[in-house]
Amino acid sequence: MSTIQADAPTPVSPTKPLHYRFSVLITAIPRFFRGIVPFAAVIVVNALIQALLVGAFNPQPGWSAVFILTLAISFAALVGSFYIMNLTALAVATGKPNLGSIFARSGSQWGKFVLWAVVVYLFVLIGLILNTYVAFVVLLVFPFVTLAAADDKKNPFAINFRVIGGRAIRYIITALILGVILILSNLFTSVNGFFVGGWQGAIITWLYWGVYASWVLTALALIYRSTIAGASAEDLSAVPTQAPSATDAQAPATPAE
Repeated sequence: MSTIQADAPTPVSPTKPLHYRFSVLITAIPRFFRGIVPFAAVIVVNALIQALLVGAFNPQPGWSAVFILTLAISFAALVGSFYIMNLTALAVATGKPNLGSIFARSGSQWGKFVLWAVVVYLFVLIGLILNTYVAFVVLLVFPFVTLAAADDKKNPFAINFRVIGGRAIRYIITALILGVILILSNLFTSVNGFFVGGWQGAIITWLYWGVYASWVLTALALIYRSTIAGASAEDLSAVPTQAPSATDAQAPATPAE
């Protein structure tokens, strides 16, 4: 006679706990302040660089060496700042940021992020050529690509749509609200550029967009981390398992063949 051994615990259907309350955008506000030091540092540094380029060189669109050089410096500062914002948003979504872990990234990770950031930028640029609001739609369709790239995911595009599918209703509601805020923000910066302009207008614009982007990325990171596709390794290891019931464990003995 032999007894049947109890099966090992098997994973239950993974259901990530929410990292936000009734409003992800409101929850993102105190989370943003968790990372206020890195957020503020990168926002101010980027705004100063962009304002300095405008004030010192007053670049005019064209094929001149001055315009190409200032464009390259501006883009490099913007991508670097955006990368740190993404890393900080991921950190504050589920804990307090550790500056060491935020900046402890390999060159390949930086390279991957730059690649995906450029891809998204090109999509947005194509949208801008067609219409400003087409560019807005592009941003709302690919909101999690840069977060997934900063999180060192293998296929950020695929992760982007898996995250949206995992929190579809929540993201649609959030995207509609952000769309309205994005339109109003565009109007504000247009008015600022018209009435202020110059380096003063540039620094106001970049400070505003820096705060806005940090808040939005924090909100998106909350949604991202609340899905299996965007969960951190620690989150996945905490997914509960389903042990066999007492009835199964005490199953009656059966004859051996």
